[in-house]
Amino acid sequence: MAKIIPYLFKENEKKDYLDAALETASWISKYEVNEDVGKTWKAYPENQNGVGGTFILGKKNFYAGSSGIGFFFLRLYQATGEKKWLEEAIEAAEYILANETDISFYRNIQEKIKKDKEHIYGWAFSYKVGPICEGQFVYALYEETGIEKYRQFSIRQADTFVEAAIKDKSGLHWSDTRDIVGDAGGIVYLIQVYKQTGNKKYLNAAIDAGRYIEAYGHPAKNGGVYYDLYDVYAAGEGEKGSVHVNFSHGSAGTGYLWAVLYEATGDEKYLKLAKEVVMYLDGIALGDDDAVVLPYQDHPEKGPDNSKIYLGMCGGPIGTTFFFKKLYETTGDDDYLKWMNRLAHGLIKAGVPEKKSWGYWGSKCICCGGPGALEYFVMMYEFTKDDLYKAYAKKTADILISESNTEFNGRTWFGAWDRTAPDRVVSYLGFYIGAAGAAGSLLKYYGLLENKKMANFFEYYL
Repeated sequence: MAKIIPYLFKENEKKDYLDAALETASWISKYEVNEDVGKTWKAYPENQNGVGGTFILGKKNFYAGSSGIGFFFLRLYQATGEKKWLEEAIEAAEYILANETDISFYRNIQEKIKKDKEHIYGWAFSYKVGPICEGQFVYALYEETGIEKYRQFSIRQADTFVEAAIKDKSGLHWSDTRDIVGDAGGIVYLIQVYKQTGNKKYLNAAIDAGRYIEAYGHPAKNGGVYYDLYDVYAAGEGEKGSVHVNFSHGSAGTGYLWAVLYEATGDEKYLKLAKEVVMYLDGIALGDDDAVVLPYQDHPEKGPDNSKIYLGMCGGPIGTTFFFKKLYETTGDDDYLKWMNRLAHGLIKAGVPEKKSWGYWGSKCICCGGPGALEYFVMMYEFTKDDLYKAYAKKTADILISESNTEFNGRTWFGAWDRTAPDRVVSYLGFYIGAAGAAGSLLKYYGLLENKKMANFFEYYL
């Protein structure tokens, strides 16, 4: 009797991860928009119930726009060597350069911040959606092509950011958000440009802006220092006085800032500040010597809410690992490497990538879901050479492919990006929010298997 092996029995091979990314590129290309100069892409198909009226879905940004989609095409070029994908990335960059943001963008947002204290506006400046994310993408393209105008554009973004700073006796600041997705991320960008150019103007501005954020540190109940980075209540989350804990919006991101400033300056003050954040995180950590997670939010008086735990990049162990990775790289202290492994083991012990939870739901995006976990496990394997992480990278990549959809002339993912609206299931295109990031993480894994270098985005840049 003849035996036919069904495709469901087949194990994914290296080529399958690349093919999935190529199929995603085909789907994304259906939604391209040819502009007067360059190219953009729709945020999601017209017949879907995507989020509207928000700067998060801006045409040029890394979160959902041309910077992130162009970055995906850059990775696809690095994986395949096919010039057509580099041309797509260049088209994205050309649109961005033709529509360069000037200081009026910052001044308009700053006026809104003055007049309206009930909403959070500072995230419009962030490394995910503001002009500096455009600089990040375009600089990555410069590194690949050597085209000087891309380097100059990335420097101009830093110049405009410095010019837009509000100066007072406390230092420099830009907005009403001091987290790594607010002003602190801009400071990190200035340090990146300082490292690229050697121009101390950017380092000096970073130091002055760090001084401003330093004043928002407070002694924590269980030891160390936490940071009050924005009004969580005004942002629609948590009760008054509560704070975020992890990388994107919490003290772990501020600790990362101190570690980056320590690396750039050698000033022991920043190492001390970073260690105080470590003490704070240690005081509220959940788990044991092998595996640990951190609560999503903390209330400095009532204590942390241990019932809500994110597991992704923005508010979970993935992002917080970047803080300890930077400390380990700058100090060589094995305690920080141990923290990295404990956070990764915490992710695994919590059931990632198979088990869905309040903090690891069906978002299908880099920030909160499987694509971010895949990117992370690849990084952890490359950094530690521990085969456990390589195995989990494969498992996460295979699950990610299994969760994709090929019914619409290409490959995409349908995800509930908005945790508080689980019925809003959309196939977004963008890098942090949708298909470009999901396929981009598959390319990162493919690069590991094929020993091909893939460009890194903000969280992995320094």
